Amino acid sequence: MKKTKRSAPIISESLETMEFVAALDDHYISNCKITHETIDFETGEAMHIDKVVFENVNFLEVVWPRSEFVDVVFLNCDLSNADFSRCVFHRTEFRNSKLLGTNFAEAGIRHTLFIDCVLNYATFGFSLCNTVRFETSMMNFADFYEAELKSTEFHTCEMNNINFIETGLKGVDLSTNRFENIQVTVEKLAGCSVSPEQALAFARQLGLEIVD
Repeated sequence: MKKTKRSAPIISESLETMEFVAALDDHYISNCKITHETIDFETGEAMHIDKVVFENVNFLEVVWPRSEFVDVVFLNCDLSNADFSRCVFHRTEFRNSKLLGTNFAEAGIRHTLFIDCVLNYATFGFSLCNTVRFETSMMNFADFYEAELKSTEFHTCEMNNINFIETGLKGVDLSTNRFENIQVTVEKLAGCSVSPEQALAFARQLGLEIVD
């Protein structure tokens, strides 16, 4: 199946570096670079982040549900346990960032890249991932329960005990990824690509006895 080409963030190379509080205008931040900060801003309202680079920023378990991120890059950031449930991400990149236990439940994630990230225990349940790439990342115990995966790629990730229960895997290639155990719904496995070793692992999970 031909994959849709992912669009990269559209961001100026000459962004002004600003402090988070100074850049914030009524829950809206745009056209700036924020670096070497710790952010613990809590809000009951949605944030709107547009054309922003966060570099070496520590987000202290921020709660930003229903927020919108368009043309955003997170570089060397710590977003562990952040609440991004029901958020929208479009042309966003997470690079070399820590997202341990981060909540993306019911999020709409489009044209987004996760590369060299720690996504262990991250939650993507009921999310829509459309033209998303997960690359060289740790995804152990990540949860994709009943997620919708469209043109979504997983490449050389560590994904032991990842949860794909009730998630359709047609067109998804898992062959380059590493796992010993994986949770899936058998009826939704059709059309998923796996390596010979992974096929044996699936067979064992199904209780099949493999003989030479």
